[in-house]
Amino acid sequence: MISQAAGTMMNKNTALLMKIAKLALPALIGAVLLSGCRPFLAEIPDGFAASGNHARLIIYSPDGFKAEIKTEKNSPRKKISFWAEALKTQLVSEGYPLIDERPFSSVNLDGIAFTWLMPLGNSYYKYLTAVSVKGKTIYIIEASAEKELFDKYENEIGIIISSVSAR
Repeated sequence: MISQAAGTMMNKNTALLMKIAKLALPALIGAVLLSGCRPFLAEIPDGFAASGNHARLIIYSPDGFKAEIKTEKNSPRKKISFWAEALKTQLVSEGYPLIDERPFSSVNLDGIAFTWLMPLGNSYYKYLTAVSVKGKTIYIIEASAEKELFDKYENEIGIIISSVSAR
């Protein structure tokens, strides 16, 4: 009788573990696939979600903030000073008002981050573009949201930028 009760309890526990595994396995596989072949690693702040493919990572807040990390070929092969100046010149010529420019350091990358402020209707939007170069690869980090929302996630933007590492 005791062994029958123990067997029933073990079957219930096994069934519960199988249910948990079925729920957790897709998330685990997704996390592995999201980071598996990507040429960089980055931290996803608590409470944020992520999607992407082997070449880019998109990070979302529940209320609409979005950041993206991606890479491009360093072609023609130039240093960070060239690409940062090219980016700045292009966006300024397109009418983006530059409000901040500063160097940044992450795990194994150094670069320059630009912040732009754009009016749209009755609102203002902030747009961050950070760029770094390592060897044959340009690393680009972009973040954008309505100004108030962008400012709300200033700490998380710092976490994302400082956590990016080239593989």
